[in-house]
Amino acid sequence: MASISHSLLLVLTFLVAVSTLFEFSTALGGLRDPKDPKVVEVAEYAIDEHNKEAKTNLKLDHVLKAALQETAYSLIIASRDGTILENYDVVVLLNGDSKKLATFKKTVNF
Repeated sequence: MASISHSLLLVLTFLVAVSTLFEFSTALGGLRDPKDPKVVEVAEYAIDEHNKEAKTNLKLDHVLKAALQETAYSLIIASRDGTILENYDVVVLLNGDSKKLATFKKTVNF
């Protein structure tokens, strides 16, 4: 019985440590919730900028994956052009309150 309790205590300690490290790394940067309003705002910005530059009419469907690395958001988004749904790899650079679209390209690797 003591062995099981000891093992359970070790597992719980490990889970708490991993959870704490994940929260710390997310606070500094890393993976973000794709439904986070800030992430969606950056995705909408990227689509608006791409539409202006490429003279397209894409609409954001949803964000599939999001990460923040210091001064840039890296996103994989699903976007519609009419009824066609395609995924795009997007990078938006941040500089204070300003943003700049650095990458917007179709991806097939998601």
